This record gives sequence, structure tokens and C-alpha cells, in this order.
Amino acid sequence: KVGETVLFLHSQANRDTRIHLIGGHGDLVWTGGSFDDVPTTNRETWAIAGGEAGAALYTFQQPGLYAYVNHNLIEAIMLGAAAHVSVEGEWNNDLMEQVEEPGPIK
Repeated sequence: KVGETVLFLHSQANRDTRIHLIGGHGDLVWTGGSFDDVPTTNRETWAIAGGEAGAALYTFQQPGLYAYVNHNLIEAIMLGAAAHVSVEGEWNNDLMEQVEEPGPIK
């Protein structure tokens, strides 16, 4: 739901990954795998090295379908390095004005 904060955990066995949340960002991001570290803030994309883990917090501001992807989009699309989060709630025009209802591409 809009307004909920979600913790994303990412563990990568052997390949470097560049995480991107399409439609959102990382409010707080820990790339080194320890919550004892000071997080970076407001990240569009963040790197997780092979053999490491990281975490990110994001509070959803708008409803919609968000894609959590490896920013190497070939891996995201062709190899399935993507996840989707469906967020329900009311659209907030104060954040972004929606000029037309979403619909099929013509």
C-alpha cells in the first residue's frame, strides 16, 4: 500500500549487480551487508558486489507496479533478474500529476 516502507534484501553469489527500483529509489541503502554501517540516501541505483549482500528501504509514494531490476537490463529481461511489487492506494497529484488514466498502448 502507498505509505508502507519495504525492506529489500539482495544477496549475490558470484556476479556484480547494479540494483534499480523502476518508479522508486532507495531511501536508505546499505551496500556492504551490515546495518551497523551508515546508509547512503536517495539512491537511484546501487551496486552489490559478487559474494556480498545489501539492503535498501523504500517508502512507496504512489500506487502502481514497480520493477526491482538488475540495471544490466539484458540480465534483468533475458535472465529473469527482476521482481515486481504491486502497490495499491490513491494517486497523489501533489507528487506527480496524472494527466491521463493508464491504459493500453495504441
